[in-house]
Amino acid sequence: MYVLIGISVFLISASSVFLVISKVPNFGILGSTSSDCVPYNVFVSKGEKNFSVDIAWSTRAECIGFVQYGRDRDNLDQVVVDIVNIRKSKSHKVTIEQLLTTEVYYFLVNSQEQAYGNNGVPLEFVMENL
Repeated sequence: MYVLIGISVFLISASSVFLVISKVPNFGILGSTSSDCVPYNVFVSKGEKNFSVDIAWSTRAECIGFVQYGRDRDNLDQVVVDIVNIRKSKSHKVTIEQLLTTEVYYFLVNSQEQAYGNNGVPLEFVMENL
């Protein structure tokens, strides 16, 4: 009887802690904050293939990342996933292929389901300027 009561109290206490943690902004159940997944050192460079660009970035914690991009700043309708680091990683890289050399492209780096640009505005590049 006492064992059953002890287990019940433990389960209720653990559930309460997880509920409180899940409601705290920028805090995950495993203790990492979403600020640890903010991209930094974002680099755009010509890719190995013709008409391709590599976008690389780092995060402090191991996070999942991808890039949304497009030719219209208000409609980033393409997605490219970090397939090398498909699992959580601190170092990320995507390759965008079949780009036009003189066209302006806009992009946002997504890390742990949060999009990052320049104060909410997508970053941009032109291949011929790289």
